[in-house]
Amino acid sequence: MSNNWYLDEEFWRTFGPLMFNSDTFARGEEEIGQLLALLETPPGHVLDLGAGPGRHSLPLARSGYPVTALDTSAHLLEQLRQSAGDLPIEITRTDMREFVREQAYDLVLVMWTSFGYFEGETDHARVLDNIHASLKPGGRLVLDLVGLETLCRTMEPVHLTEYDDDRMLVERPTLVDDMTRLDNEWLLIDGQAVHRTHFSHRVWSAGEIRGLLKRHDFEVNAIHGDYSGGDYDLEAERMIVIAQRPETP
Repeated sequence: MSNNWYLDEEFWRTFGPLMFNSDTFARGEEEIGQLLALLETPPGHVLDLGAGPGRHSLPLARSGYPVTALDTSAHLLEQLRQSAGDLPIEITRTDMREFVREQAYDLVLVMWTSFGYFEGETDHARVLDNIHASLKPGGRLVLDLVGLETLCRTMEPVHLTEYDDDRMLVERPTLVDDMTRLDNEWLLIDGQAVHRTHFSHRVWSAGEIRGLLKRHDFEVNAIHGDYSGGDYDLEAERMIVIAQRPETP
């Protein structure tokens, strides 16, 4: 695949059902409940970047918060559209590198490692600048990432998942480029068919992501190891970063 693997609709049609199933939707709803408690104050208008089929947009909207759900995949957004009904969700198909809506949002979410897809560092910088411009002064940003520290502890050279319908997924992850990117080869064995794909995304340590956000004029409020506010340490499974656009320039 090209470096722009996330723009390939065939990838989402083939592997999306594994990534977005009833279990991951249930976890998404639980994560939103924990995140709202962690943020303490109501988020107001929310922008969900890389929203996919709405694992986080849907529970936010069901809680009464207006959501702009943004993604590049027409396939995934159509699933969200079918689920959304009359919920207050604005569905927008565009690239997060292009989307800016000046001071429109109280909260921006980039969940499930959706920040880091791009090959060039300037693209990640551009996304952060867009987010900063789109947040109201005092608005918050939540990044849900897998940190380098977690990958160094947990990554296996080969990982096999067997599904109830007899499909098997073989994952072959590798840290490359001085451990700044995770390359992953997936092989989905479905009966006699084998679907193979390769994708890559940027990874950061906690210190690196803190420095990156500060360079783009964010105040980093906290880095947690889970949605309940646990410590980010060598036992953490996720890296939940909460940052803020300053109230004043």
